[in-house]
Amino acid sequence: MRKITTCIRNKADQFIIRARMAVSNQRGDFYISDAVKIIIAVVLGALLLAALTLIFNDTVIPRITQEIEGLFG
Repeated sequence: MRKITTCIRNKADQFIIRARMAVSNQRGDFYISDAVKIIIAVVLGALLLAALTLIFNDTVIPRITQEIEGLFG
């Protein structure tokens, strides 16, 4: 009976140790911070692309079209 109790206690202790190690594991922090950096970069890139598209469509392309028509028309 003592052997069975000792075996069960050892298994429970091993489970508790593995659970504590899993909870205190901090290796995943880098993945989370990298994911946040990637999301920020994508959002900033999209905003920059939208701003450049707006500037080109409203200012640059009409001016170029006007100059080309002035040369050939």
